[in-house]
Amino acid sequence: MSMRSGHFRRSPRIARGAALLEVALAMALMSMCGLGLLGAQLGLARHAVASAVRARAAFAADAIAEAALEGGTAPRDQWKARAALVVPDGHASVSTTAGEASLVVLTWAALRDEAAPRSPPTADGCEEAQAGGAEPAQGRACVALAFVQ
Repeated sequence: MSMRSGHFRRSPRIARGAALLEVALAMALMSMCGLGLLGAQLGLARHAVASAVRARAAFAADAIAEAALEGGTAPRDQWKARAALVVPDGHASVSTTAGEASLVVLTWAALRDEAAPRSPPTADGCEEAQAGGAEPAQGRACVALAFVQ
């Protein structure tokens, strides 16, 4: 009987330490997965906000173009003033190019987008659209819309 009891005494000590190590590893793995999931959710939220701002900017540029077609400068100037409310730090300009074509350029303070964290905000071709072909200021994004009056 003493042989059996001695055999059973050693096993729980070894198993107790192994179980504790398994639990510690499982908790570490679960916490890392939780942090990864949290990071992915925050990235998706930032991307959604940046996409919503870009959509509002396109809406505002379209509204400025339509207001310019109505005749008179009052509706166009009202929408240019509203651009700062529609997008963060928004600035709109309307320029007339050759003939009857005009161009609306709306710039705003670019938000950090998690879809491309290592690249600066892109200007979507607005470099050529702005007066003199100058690039937009660092940290700003823009949308350009051409229309015929």
